[in-house]
Amino acid sequence: MLRNVVDEGPGVHREELLREAARFFGWARLGADIRDALTADIDALTAAGDLIESEGGLIPAEGS
Repeated sequence: MLRNVVDEGPGVHREELLREAARFFGWARLGADIRDALTADIDALTAAGDLIESEGGLIPAEGS
């Protein structure tokens, strides 16, 4: 789901991506546990080379 949001709107920043994930799941707010889990997912996608993070936000990696 996170990768799909970045695919649709490259350049999204982490906070925007977290808010979009909350909206997707129907959550009014992000608790610490959910924020930590989603942040870990973003970190994993970045570490795996699926996403690239820059000053301009998150973008999909070429060829992913």
